[in-house]
Amino acid sequence: MGDNRKKKKFYFRKRRNKYFLEPGFRGFFCTCNFREKDCVKEMYNLLNEYAGKIYPDLESDQVPPSAANEENSLSESEEETDIGDLLKREVDSMKKSSQKSLKHKRFQVVETGASNCIFIKTNLPSPEVLTTAIIQDLSTTKVQKTRHVLRLLPIMATCKANLPDIMEAAGKLFDKYFLKNSSTFAVIFNKRFNSSVCRDLIIKELADLIVLKNGNNKADLKNPSLCIIVEIIKGICLLSVVDNYFLYKKYNLHELGKDESNNDSEATQAKKFKSDDENVK
Repeated sequence: MGDNRKKKKFYFRKRRNKYFLEPGFRGFFCTCNFREKDCVKEMYNLLNEYAGKIYPDLESDQVPPSAANEENSLSESEEETDIGDLLKREVDSMKKSSQKSLKHKRFQVVETGASNCIFIKTNLPSPEVLTTAIIQDLSTTKVQKTRHVLRLLPIMATCKANLPDIMEAAGKLFDKYFLKNSSTFAVIFNKRFNSSVCRDLIIKELADLIVLKNGNNKADLKNPSLCIIVEIIKGICLLSVVDNYFLYKKYNLHELGKDESNNDSEATQAKKFKSDDENVK
């Protein structure tokens, strides 16, 4: 009985530090190349570096001591409690601790349930501001600051992955971008581990909603001013509106870091070698 009780305690302590993707979150969605732990470390470093520049007055990621203390060992009185009551207390404590930690952390990785897909929740009001600063800087300097992070996208809203909830969340989000000023747009749609959401229906309904906001909004699949990002992972939908999506290499950090001049010279040199080979033949 004692061994089982210790195993249960260990299980809940281990799960207590796990946070899961839920509706209502804002943050950053990124993909990686199979090194998820390294990707998370790189993302923390990258986000904290630029957040320190943009928001120098904000406090760094610190969990309040009270929350940290609650994650320590159970009291001796709990050792003597019935196992059912013990488990219930652990669950309640886990929920409270999770809420406190997420509330006070500037950046916190949460479980998405999909491999190579990382979501980092933030309490910053506008994750798109921080993402834009990173994307523009990497595009200008051509400095590779990550090895494992591929795409990096700001996520302005999350909701349940069904049409009514998606349209409600999108309606609030689109007011900022498509209501007063007209723009060209495209919808970028991806889904993982979800077979209930119809891609074509979601794209059509979102496009119709944008035109309804302002009749001068026009779809442009080749060179849109704004792109609506729809990422569906299991039962959660991630939404965002980004600009210069194709100009900034679909927000792929590796592609942004490539020196185009070197690529052009390599391509020219390859053509020269090919021409020389043809002459030899």
